[in-house]
Amino acid sequence: MIELVVNQEPPKGLKSKLRQATKAVMQHYNIERRSITVVLTGDEEIRALKKEHWGEDQATDVLTFPTWHPDDPFMPPHLGDIVVSLDTAARQAEARGHTLTREVALLVSHGLTHIMGFDHPHSEDFGFDETTSDAEWQPFIVASRIAYDVVDQPSIPAKR
Repeated sequence: MIELVVNQEPPKGLKSKLRQATKAVMQHYNIERRSITVVLTGDEEIRALKKEHWGEDQATDVLTFPTWHPDDPFMPPHLGDIVVSLDTAARQAEARGHTLTREVALLVSHGLTHIMGFDHPHSEDFGFDETTSDAEWQPFIVASRIAYDVVDQPSIPAKR
């Protein structure tokens, strides 16, 4: 289950595509019967969260708050929260030359990969280079490609 908390309204169509992409990544990790919360917010709120939890007074694109660790013998029903700044995501989408929906799907897939226990070296810029062959980045790249495959599919108009 994907709980979507909207503290800043995204463009039309983003929420539906994001749910579909997140579901696909959750299926990839075999956690589709678990729940996560995705919070869509702005720079002000994410900056406050980053300062409170990491001691850094700056906005960022995504923060992940896992509620379990893969070494735990029991996997709880709720695996964690992923907070995305739509403001930062919009700037990154423009710099990458793709849509905000694609960028948000990338950020949520990145957060899910962290929830699954994967980590990577700290990186400047956009978090990672999607063409890198570094082993630490491969789970993140695979998850982003799954999300992109869903987001890049044309939407089917609803029947009336």
